[in-house]
Amino acid sequence: MNDTCTVRVTDAPFCAAGDGKTNDRAAIQAAIDHVYRNGGGTVLLDGDTTFLTSGLVVKTGVELHFEDGAKLLQSGDPASYVRPVGDGYEPYELMFGHNWSETIKWSHTWYKNYPFLFAPEGSHDFKITGNGVIRMDECDDPERVVRTCPIGFFRCHHFEIADVTINNYHGYAMMPFTCDHGLIRNVKIFEWCFGNGDGICLMNCQDIRITGCKMFTGDDSVYIFSSYRDPRRSEWWHSDEPQPSVNIEVDHNELESHFCKAFGMILWGIDCPDQEQMEVRNVSVHDNRFKTLGVWLYNPYTTDTAQPAVTDVRFENNKIEAIETNFFETQVSGMKGFRSMKTLRNGDFRDGRCWWMQKTTGSAAVEIERGERNTAKIHFPNGCEAALYQGLYLKANELCALFVTAKTDGHKFRLFVRDAETNALITGMLFDDIEEIRHELDFKVPADGNYLVGVESADFIGTAELYEVEFAGNTDTGTDYDRITKQGGKILYYYDEAQK
Repeated sequence: MNDTCTVRVTDAPFCAAGDGKTNDRAAIQAAIDHVYRNGGGTVLLDGDTTFLTSGLVVKTGVELHFEDGAKLLQSGDPASYVRPVGDGYEPYELMFGHNWSETIKWSHTWYKNYPFLFAPEGSHDFKITGNGVIRMDECDDPERVVRTCPIGFFRCHHFEIADVTINNYHGYAMMPFTCDHGLIRNVKIFEWCFGNGDGICLMNCQDIRITGCKMFTGDDSVYIFSSYRDPRRSEWWHSDEPQPSVNIEVDHNELESHFCKAFGMILWGIDCPDQEQMEVRNVSVHDNRFKTLGVWLYNPYTTDTAQPAVTDVRFENNKIEAIETNFFETQVSGMKGFRSMKTLRNGDFRDGRCWWMQKTTGSAAVEIERGERNTAKIHFPNGCEAALYQGLYLKANELCALFVTAKTDGHKFRLFVRDAETNALITGMLFDDIEEIRHELDFKVPADGNYLVGVESADFIGTAELYEVEFAGNTDTGTDYDRITKQGGKILYYYDEAQK
């Protein structure tokens, strides 16, 4: 807990009743505001006490801490709900029912209503912690229940949600949208009501870890969501100015969905003019138990059927009971634990670094310059190394070719193919031309598997400019995932008509 300033909501001058019948919103909010104005600290919710309240606004530097057995019970009185305005609050009109629009698909009312525990845009260094319960409105009428997300915020930074239990919820349990540097740990989510019932929706988030959580949700439990100009936007959030979903770790969780995916990705946003802002990159998923794994590629808000770039996704040491076929339709550059995509993407660098991965040491750098002719520049100060590559699944003994139009400052560079697991060099071709030349590397790989294909330094010094990269071969474009078996604890995927 933050001991800079610690107050208890039942103490004077706040005097929350804690009887489960009196609406304590004003008292709890006054305690939060007091701690915020005094430079941050902790607001204590008394143990084994039930506080009836409508929506609360968590502030920068404030930790809302549940002592053991403390409970926040959501009020069903729509007249008691407020939204933050400047330094104060004002009443607003809630939306009721499941959806608010007949023309916008999945226009759920909790996208419009402010979250039950809400942090205003720009808030940072706040926490919601403790072994307590957030129990949502107990109304049994689906048309009159107050549907708000139990915990949600937009464009917030450096936050922690830990140890709390969320139950009896009527929409999504947690909505951190366009946020960064967050930790969600040891959270329990169960008992959804009246349809949907998603767990944690990470929309356009960065540097987030979800660890040690247990969920049994109605719909998707945890998912990474790339979104652009979502028409369900409201006063408290939007995805008009997205950010890429980068550096996400999901580990040591037990996730089960009653209806949909325990873990997955929703890959929307292909209409964004800057696809670098829609990329999903550097995702580590390890030591989890998932009931199901899958993705959402269908986007009802566009006619474009393509997906944004997904690069460097690692699945390790997970127990997965069922994998939906749509997961194997997803194109991922540099997959570990499953097969990578089969064809090279964005070889003209039109979409910046999308689909490409890079390795740099020291002050080496890889830059993408967009203009009349797009260029990838690789800079290697003395003693450094760098590489630009994509991760592909290649078939054994099938002739492939890597083409690169490039020039250098006279130092040696290499077209390369490496084993994605061991990084062992399978084949390569050196070049050091100072004039623009079209290079071709023909090769075969020794075994079916994931490989890294690209350009790297050879002299550990110098500059190379790449103008066009193309890949040919690997013509078997089927998913090859028709049969799934396990051997020695490792999941293997077979396409074998005789074994079906």
